Parts: sequence; structure tokens; C-alpha cells
Amino acid sequence: MEQPKRQKIVYVLTKGPDNTETALLPFIHAVGALATDIDAAIVLMANAVLLAQKDVARHIRFEGKPPLDELMKNFFELGGKLYLCSPCAKARGLTPETLVEQAEMVAAAVYNELLLEADATVSY
Repeated sequence: MEQPKRQKIVYVLTKGPDNTETALLPFIHAVGALATDIDAAIVLMANAVLLAQKDVARHIRFEGKPPLDELMKNFFELGGKLYLCSPCAKARGLTPETLVEQAEMVAAAVYNELLLEADATVSY
């Protein structure tokens, strides 16, 4: 018997480390989705790509919410995928070596494919 298709959601974040509360929200929601058996991916665009730098997540905190490093750990353990806008990352001097291991830089074609395959998208 064929397994039912899992739903997919893509969260798109454009806010970076200077907007800590908003930076946490897609990770909070994606962890919740993954915990309920929904595939979740996060795409970081514009200044948000800075969140994927090694050692940045441990500094992102907001009262009453889990810290970003904890959320990212849970996100990856549950199978979440993290994508970065390649042109955005390159414009800020980021390279695969400067990013968390699980981050993948992608260009427009892959980004558009992710959105078209998703059952829902949310932008922050």
C-alpha cells in the first residue's frame, strides 16, 4: 500500500540577527511542523543569511522563546532543511566554510522549485 504524501511547508525569512524575535519565529514554527510529521524547510534571504554563520545562533535570544541555537539543533535533528539565497550570501562575504554544516546555498531555480512543491509558504 502506498504511503500518503507528507505535506510540505516552506518558511522564508528576510530578517537577520538584528531582529531577534522575528529571526526565531520560522524556526519555532518549523520545529512544530516537523514534530507533527510535516516536512519543513527554511529559506534565508537578504540579511537573514547571516543567521546561518557558525556561532551566530548562540547569540540570538528573545525573552520567553527558546534560543536560536537550541531551535536549530532541534530543527536539524528532526530533518529540517536550511537553504540560503546564494546571491544574498555571496554579497555578504559568506561561503560554505563560514556557514553551519547543514546550510545549503541555492539560486533562484532551486528556490522557485521549493516554493512550487510546497503545500504552503510563510514569509517573515
